[in-house]
Amino acid sequence: MLYDVIVVGSGIAGLHAALYAKRAGRSVAIVTKSNPLRSNSAVASGGINAVINLSEYDSFSEHANDTIVGADGLTHRNNIEKMCKEAPNIVKELSDMGVAFDTNEDDSVAQRPFAGGSSNRTCYIADRTGSSIIQSLLRQCRKEGIELLANYQFLNITTFNQKLSGITVLRREDSHVIALVCKSLVLAGGGYAGIFRGHSTNSQESSGDVIAAAFRANMRLSNMEFVQFHPTTLKTNGALISEAARGEGAYIVDETGTRFTDELETRDKLSRAILEHISLGHQVYLDFRHLSASLIDTKLPSTRKMALNSAGIDITRELLEITPSAHYTIGGIWTRSDTSTDIPGIFACGECAVTGVHGANRLGGNSLLEGAYFGRISGYEAARFSNKCDYQPIDYACVEKDMNRVNVIINGENHFNINAMRINLGGSLFRDVGAFRSEETLNRAISYTRYLRGKRYGLHCVSKELENNVELSSILEFYNALFIAEAMAHSALLRKESRGVHYRSDFPQKDAYFNVASYILKLGHDYMKITFEKSVKTDIWYSVKKFLISLKG
Repeated sequence: MLYDVIVVGSGIAGLHAALYAKRAGRSVAIVTKSNPLRSNSAVASGGINAVINLSEYDSFSEHANDTIVGADGLTHRNNIEKMCKEAPNIVKELSDMGVAFDTNEDDSVAQRPFAGGSSNRTCYIADRTGSSIIQSLLRQCRKEGIELLANYQFLNITTFNQKLSGITVLRREDSHVIALVCKSLVLAGGGYAGIFRGHSTNSQESSGDVIAAAFRANMRLSNMEFVQFHPTTLKTNGALISEAARGEGAYIVDETGTRFTDELETRDKLSRAILEHISLGHQVYLDFRHLSASLIDTKLPSTRKMALNSAGIDITRELLEITPSAHYTIGGIWTRSDTSTDIPGIFACGECAVTGVHGANRLGGNSLLEGAYFGRISGYEAARFSNKCDYQPIDYACVEKDMNRVNVIINGENHFNINAMRINLGGSLFRDVGAFRSEETLNRAISYTRYLRGKRYGLHCVSKELENNVELSSILEFYNALFIAEAMAHSALLRKESRGVHYRSDFPQKDAYFNVASYILKLGHDYMKITFEKSVKTDIWYSVKKFLISLKG
């Protein structure tokens, strides 16, 4: 199958990219390995930030300044300012597509406070904002004739003479590996918080597939050490309790009913405060009891339903026990301001990309905005690139390599339990590469990840069925998760400071020496090079410090 533009990922970034490429007159396909309504964007329930009403109390510069302060360094100020200025237009465009934002009595878009914001600027649809946006975008994509290839698992990027030629995918319905040809490619496949299995708001499908594939294609990764933990997730299963809850006035209390922290503190500081309180022997809860039932049913209906179904708690009368969980990953594929990457014709946006707007810590409400803003740019730039180049031939040796790997995984004799290994990896990462880190814990995580990498070749499918073999998909994801885990832990080990969501208990202060981005480069088949670099001008870099890491398992 041939397309001008292929978009990998069906969250807010990928859907915007597809729409803007299609509107530029290109043939476009979206590749997604599961139901688009299961994307992280679809469960981003709190809202999207935008300055709707300019006043003495709020402005584009205030939004930009809040983002920069919250990001704790490593930001791309120009990208932030442009994104914040465009935010109202994005909200209007979404409204025109049918997104029914909550409104005030005068029919203006309602806005709630979010942590780190100096004004109420988070636009929302109760506590199901992401789901409403994704549904509207999907309807628009279908209306404009964009092909949606669901149940296709992205495997690798293919090139010919160092030029993009297409991608390989696993067609999950029959476990066949096929090649899709394209002139340009948009990577919008999300982040990697799902590798914290058992301690994450994400599904295990968020295993960093597109990021790992980009690395295999010799593209730079950046800031992989920065993982944001959401402070309020269900103690029972890690399900996300939106920041909308705190924005609407819910308290954070312990078993004595004491409020021990600021509910609207930034997520990194709030997560650490909660974990420290738990380490002292306390239980931590969200308290909605002082809020009226009508407010809860109007503003937080999904939260009330989820608490009742998942924990058996009626939040109008009972406390809801919480704990922090891995939620959002700031690191990923290095990009320029136009979302282009190291390979011409490949663009990246959304959670899998590093655009410099989140720095070392993301403000709630800015992820949907970032996805929409850079998704639009990616789609336009991908369409423009595809308009001036020809298709490149597929190297079927790459396709055959992926086919052989799939056949080996299906037909080999299994020696290990894939679910147990993923849960064990998630537990190790939460303990040792979590909200608190040190040289001791990071080295322990690296050792355990390498141990699991040495066992991965004993992972095979118990079921040999080809139709929708969930074991096959899980094993392929686990391969990527192991690389992502090691890259993340090594970057965290080498960043000997505390900054944003990266907190080193053995280096608790921010260090000006590390006021630079980290980068990971692939060297041959067996090594990755980690560097800390600083921008001199827009895209000119010089090395500060370099480290070689063996990838041999």
